[in-house]
Amino acid sequence: MAITLYELAQADGTRYSPYCWRVRWSLRHKGLDFRSVAIGFDDLQKLPGGSRSVPTVEIDGRVVNESWRIAEVLDETFPDRPSLFACEQAKGATRFVESFFDKVVNSSLLPLFAREIHDRMAVRDQAYFRRTREQMLKRTLEEAQAGRDEDVLRFRTAIHPIRLTLKTQPWLSGETPGYADYIGLASFQWARLSSDFKILVDDDSVADWVDRGLDLFEGFGRNVGARPQIDATFLPETSSSG
Repeated sequence: MAITLYELAQADGTRYSPYCWRVRWSLRHKGLDFRSVAIGFDDLQKLPGGSRSVPTVEIDGRVVNESWRIAEVLDETFPDRPSLFACEQAKGATRFVESFFDKVVNSSLLPLFAREIHDRMAVRDQAYFRRTREQMLKRTLEEAQAGRDEDVLRFRTAIHPIRLTLKTQPWLSGETPGYADYIGLASFQWARLSSDFKILVDDDSVADWVDRGLDLFEGFGRNVGARPQIDATFLPETSSSG
């Protein structure tokens, strides 16, 4: 079954979007091969099926967008492969995890490296990113990043609920990783691929969880290297489940 994932990329081709990484890990969890197609912000109107946002996937011609819905469709379409949600009760609890990362974690991470995200983008994407993110942040990218040495300390405090969860179980999903983990790991992968700024201290249990997550599926998350410099539309990449 042919699967294509459309996602944003940096100028060197590195796929960095946290919402797309939720889907990337979900596809790997299901053991599915997929083809990745990199797009820029001005390519959104070219996505199949009338979609205007990423991640968008095509599964044998069926177009699905929005990371949560994609995870649902993967479980519905491939019920014989490892489940992302395990059961309806776990799925309901995972909605809280999604809200926590969307509204607390991601919104706190963005100011820490917004300028660096901008600088690593293809030139054609930079003006759009600056305009929309400065509206979101209500300040310039430079102003947002200027206080990050203090802001990161507040961020490390805000994510304490993750530590409390990991104190009693190895993964946010329980004994084995699931979609709740991919939601969270994707946020820290976004930070890792966008900046060299240190978000977590080494002895933090959250850092240990992230490291273990990067090693899942033969280091799928860790083995993300820079590609040749590009500034092109719809650059393809193929990923194999092995």
